[in-house]
Amino acid sequence: MAGGGFDLTGLVGRDHELAELATFLDTAGTDGAAILLTGDPGVGKTALLDATAELAVAKGTRVIRGSGVEYETDISFAGLHQLVIPLSRELGRLPPPMREAVEVALGLGAGPAPSRIAVLNAALSLFGEAAREQPLLLVVDDLHVVDHASRSAVGFVARRLGGRRIGLLGALRAESSGPFQPTGLPELEVVPLNDANALRLLSRRFAHLPRRVLLTVAREAQGNPLALLEFAGSTTVSGDRHGKRAEWASGPGRDVLALYGARVARLPHRTRDLLLLAALEGSGDMRVLEAAGGPGGIEGLAPAERDHLVKVADNGRVVRFRHPLVRSAVVDGSTGEQRRSAHRRLADALADQPERRGDHLAKATTVPDEAVAAVVESAAWSGLRRGDADGATARLRRAAELSPDQAARRRRLSQAAYVAAWVAGHLEISHEIMREVQGGPAARSLSAAAAAGFLVLVTEGDADTAHALLIKAIEQAPVPSELSRGELETALFTLTLASQYSGRQEHWRPLADVLARLPEASPAAAVSLGRIHHDLGSVTDDMLRRLDEEISQLRSQTDADVVIRTALAASYLDRLPGCREAVSRVIRDGGAVGSSMPGLMFLALDDLYVGRWQSSADAAAELIALCEETGYRLFGQVGHYVAAMAAAQRGDLDVCHDHCEDIWGWSGPRGLRRLENCAHQAAARAALGAADFETAFRHATAICAPGVLPPFNPEAVWSAPDLVEAAVRSGRHAEARRHADALRDAGVGRLSSRFALSSATVTAMTSAPEVMARCFEEALGLPGIEQWPFEVGRAHLAYGERLRRQGLNRDAREQLAAARSRFEELGARSWEARAAAELRATGMTRTARGAAGASLTPQELEVARLAAAGLSNPQIASRLFLSPRTVSSHLYRVFPKLGITSRAALRDALEALPPQPRADRL
Repeated sequence: MAGGGFDLTGLVGRDHELAELATFLDTAGTDGAAILLTGDPGVGKTALLDATAELAVAKGTRVIRGSGVEYETDISFAGLHQLVIPLSRELGRLPPPMREAVEVALGLGAGPAPSRIAVLNAALSLFGEAAREQPLLLVVDDLHVVDHASRSAVGFVARRLGGRRIGLLGALRAESSGPFQPTGLPELEVVPLNDANALRLLSRRFAHLPRRVLLTVAREAQGNPLALLEFAGSTTVSGDRHGKRAEWASGPGRDVLALYGARVARLPHRTRDLLLLAALEGSGDMRVLEAAGGPGGIEGLAPAERDHLVKVADNGRVVRFRHPLVRSAVVDGSTGEQRRSAHRRLADALADQPERRGDHLAKATTVPDEAVAAVVESAAWSGLRRGDADGATARLRRAAELSPDQAARRRRLSQAAYVAAWVAGHLEISHEIMREVQGGPAARSLSAAAAAGFLVLVTEGDADTAHALLIKAIEQAPVPSELSRGELETALFTLTLASQYSGRQEHWRPLADVLARLPEASPAAAVSLGRIHHDLGSVTDDMLRRLDEEISQLRSQTDADVVIRTALAASYLDRLPGCREAVSRVIRDGGAVGSSMPGLMFLALDDLYVGRWQSSADAAAELIALCEETGYRLFGQVGHYVAAMAAAQRGDLDVCHDHCEDIWGWSGPRGLRRLENCAHQAAARAALGAADFETAFRHATAICAPGVLPPFNPEAVWSAPDLVEAAVRSGRHAEARRHADALRDAGVGRLSSRFALSSATVTAMTSAPEVMARCFEEALGLPGIEQWPFEVGRAHLAYGERLRRQGLNRDAREQLAAARSRFEELGARSWEARAAAELRATGMTRTARGAAGASLTPQELEVARLAAAGLSNPQIASRLFLSPRTVSSHLYRVFPKLGITSRAALRDALEALPPQPRADRL
């Protein structure tokens, strides 16, 4: 259609672009599509957006427009707000959870903070609902200055338009280096006009100017259409610009801005005032502009509309600047007092939108004002509940600047630093804020101690400094009722982290004294976390019930801090599977980078416990890399621990050793005993798999002495089966019995089926021969243990070993075969080898359903050997000059001949083949 004469805006030299955009509209109107226009300022992106929007309307498409506003880049979802407001009718038709997610995220309603992914899905559903009646085109100009949250929404929607009759057309500057990532979206570069088209445009619009003047304008404008029009429009026939010789050396963009500024300056005062309100308000909502600037807004804007600086929608509800440079010119041409006055009036007009009101009040105020500071602080917490950690940090810093009281200023700055570090993951910003705090007596404030302690703990692993700061601040703090917004909770949580990672008595003893003075709290509260960590066996049934209730509500809980703290409590009590969906959401949303690191810990641990070891190792590797990138070195050590445990259980001894050495090398000099214990636990587990029981005992007893489960040492509980098994197999039966008794007496068996199985297994391992079988049968008969396959395999292995040593080979084979099967499924190679060795000691070898080995053809045998060596089917095919399908067929016949069901069992099966064909039986 563009090639057929469509020229609604008189565009010159844009036939190719218009044809591309017309095709885009056809595709978008039937199956959905997205495209981004890129180019320099003034090159014609906005004109092409306008032309495409007019063509879309002519085609019967509904058009909704938005634009980035540089004065709103720190307001989350400000850009999305512009696209959603015109869809109020469709918003009301969404399911309540989706409608509420959008309303809360955009500040249009109250409620619990929705997750970022919930908002994005709801926005996509909203646009889909609007497109049911007629195709929908979303047009977003200046994407490079759209706020981060809205950019995420635009990218999310753009990649999911297939089959939805929705088009997304955006424009951004080519040189933009902002966080908008258009990866994967089609782009159309808008380049400057060539000389011929530049002269054609000038001749069409400025026929009264001599050709020599037009040539000069074309040369200086460098093919930039906006510069061509504005330069020529301000030039006389003599070549002067408004009576002066043209001086265009500063570049087209800056000169055009100056020309717009001159045009704005000639407007009536009332018009300039309304334009300033519109520029600072951002959405162009005429109701807000009239509330702030008085009635008659449309009439007041008429001079600017006649001068083609703005355009008022036909329904009179929205005003839009013709070009982003016009908005910049309006703001640049105003005085500071004029801008502050406009912000004050906008704040009054937005009284029902606390966050936007707080932002405008902050910009309208130049002197400390506690009332304004309180409003801005409230807006910060409101934004944080919506998941806007960056916005919360910025608002808290501004609230601090407006605080007349120095104590309040330090508190707000410290809270900003804590949010930046714990939730947003911005260590540099957090350090920068704390440098402002440390100039005064901030170390004595609770908030400052929490922020400073958290920073030094997670970056340097300095638990000593963190603990000293926090315990002193907590002891000197006022009574909890006099503290603002969870100051004690934040400080206590950080103190618990410091004491937990330290694991030293001089740190956890003072914490225990503090906990003893405080009342019961929710399972995710710092008080509860401290008590859980102190003594797992002391967790009451009521606490377990309340934790289970909180976990069941995580599906609708999108406050990242609540999710992570709940998962932390759950990680001690084997309840991570119920947290997985919510934790994954925190990581996936990307709005809480700081919280995503603990989130990765919990996913890695959950995978480790339930036997998904490759996934666990992958999550641990991602955590380690992220921590190295961001500077959260403490959390990276947890990644090394999980990786070491996964390697230990798979039998990758060298990998396990390397990760343990990383932990000991970093944590040892810092006195982080708990992390050292974690490494000892992994080393003990690896040694047990390799049947090196002396080494396993040495590592297990580095965590705790036999018969003792010290407080603030959860690894003592988790590694108890390792210590007992190492003691039994190394002949230390008295130590094994003492430790088994200690685990049973700790009462942890009621906390989870895994703890119950571990406690019952170590009891059976140390029981008298006459009751041994009954004890093992009871352990393996416990309900719910199937979700812990490694622990079940260990129980079968221990049972089979005891039976074999009592000469009960037939019964032993049953248990050992079950253990080998479990370990084979898990990929626990060293543990599988232990079970296989025990089976061979009973006289059992691998058997075939036919003649073992003899029925294998030479080629089948060669394929089996290469597969056992770890080669993939394509690799084997390449080696033997076969097709991958032929290799697969060979293996399909080999498995039943060897009496196995998986590739992992090939090695042992081949090793068990006799040198001469024979049919060995059990």
